[in-house]
Amino acid sequence: MMNKDDDPIAAFGSAEEGNEPLQPYIDPALFDTLDRQAQIEILTPIFDAITIAGVDYDLKVQDSATGKRYVLLNDDKVIEVFVMDSNLTDKVKSAIDAHKAREGEL
Repeated sequence: MMNKDDDPIAAFGSAEEGNEPLQPYIDPALFDTLDRQAQIEILTPIFDAITIAGVDYDLKVQDSATGKRYVLLNDDKVIEVFVMDSNLTDKVKSAIDAHKAREGEL
């Protein structure tokens, strides 16, 4: 389990890789509204939340005609599908919390 002081990248790569593990999740189609750094700042706390939520949660990325789609999974079952926006972190955290509540884990 990660503490708030832990480096989120450590869970998804090494210090040498820096933000490299996030690269597949970056959506260049949005650079006019959300540049690479803004997307990293949105994605990093999502992976923190997933790490804290437990190993049963995962976020996959899929390319679509209109940009990337982010699929939140629990034990390989789709919980919800998202698109990148400035509220993505809150949406993913809310979906995890709602799923845990449904599963009686909260």
